[in-house]
Amino acid sequence: MTPRRSFLKSALAVPFLPQQALPRPEDPAYWARVRDQFMLSRDKAFFNTGTIGAMPRVVFEKTVEHLRKMATDVADWDYSGPDWISGYSDVPAIRGKAARLLNCDVKELALTENVTSANSFVASGLDLPEGAEIIMSDQEHVGGTSPWLNAAKRHGGTVTEFQLPKPAHDRAEIVAIVMNAMRPRTRVLFLSHMITAAGAILPVKEICAAARERGVFTVIDGAQAFGHIPVDVKEIGCDAYVGCFHKWMLAPAGEGFLYLRSDRAPGVWSSVASFSWNNHDDNGLRFSQRGTGSMSMMMGLEAALDFHNQIGPQRVQQRIKYLGDYLRAGLRKIPKVKIYSPVDASMCAGITVYGVDGVSGPQLAKEMWDRARLRPRGSSAVAIRHCTHIYNSPEEIDRALGVVRAL
Repeated sequence: MTPRRSFLKSALAVPFLPQQALPRPEDPAYWARVRDQFMLSRDKAFFNTGTIGAMPRVVFEKTVEHLRKMATDVADWDYSGPDWISGYSDVPAIRGKAARLLNCDVKELALTENVTSANSFVASGLDLPEGAEIIMSDQEHVGGTSPWLNAAKRHGGTVTEFQLPKPAHDRAEIVAIVMNAMRPRTRVLFLSHMITAAGAILPVKEICAAARERGVFTVIDGAQAFGHIPVDVKEIGCDAYVGCFHKWMLAPAGEGFLYLRSDRAPGVWSSVASFSWNNHDDNGLRFSQRGTGSMSMMMGLEAALDFHNQIGPQRVQQRIKYLGDYLRAGLRKIPKVKIYSPVDASMCAGITVYGVDGVSGPQLAKEMWDRARLRPRGSSAVAIRHCTHIYNSPEEIDRALGVVRAL
């Protein structure tokens, strides 16, 4: 029996409730069993999933199992049958599992190395007319902005940033700001589904509908969203959605994806070209092919998707949000704490950005580690970004609140 099947049968099947009987997000016994599936040291707590997630044991074991197979038995590969390397085949099982989570056709989904590469495929592949305007918010990640700055310079276009409130609290206000930023020469809107430095969930469905009416190509950055909050690309209505598996989906580093709507895909050239570079029947394969890659990481990705599905996306999302709400509720009771994430609970989930008066962000992050072995991320000069996931607990959050009170 493979490690993955053994895990699913012995480690998950017994303690986990049926899919239709969701455990309470605060159920300590259930989530303690989930925590047992991770190799994280018990003497420290990891709160930086927004950068990279902690792999469950089964993901680690599946990855190492294939690495070991490559090291010991690669001579068994006769170049037929299952591939031992990635980067060329369509890996339908893995793409299919990811596509079902995103609610798209498997041929609309490409597997990439990360969000930056997926975003770059779109930015470098679009034929933009000279003078075209690309708009984005002033709170985007540099991996999101840079491909479009490059595209604008290449095509003689411009990049215009519109300002979003800090923190953002009003969905209607955000939609109005983005709509007002669109002008006759606007051709592309690049926007995060969830702002990485604030944790604000933006109303991307309404924004994409407004952009479509104006003929604007929409690219949504889901780096902080996929595996964290519900993501349905058909409901969102975007032209492209870029994301990764190594953050909230807990896969090995170096695994991302690109969703490209089937009717818009022909207008995006292949910027990394292999033998399927002109395959418009399967645009997902066209953008997946990038030369030799690690099938071992792909095996880890598949295990992560299976782990996520075995627990249940809704369970994962509810637990993440429960812990995020728990943290924010505790912070609001402490004087001299400023929360930079939205007040509206529907616009928040597992990312909380906050600071303490008189304490810099880097200093607060250092105090968390020195006093209690807690690892959030120093987000800015005045704040830290504190992420909660299913391997975290209320007790760990209480330790963080204790450090804040002490400061």
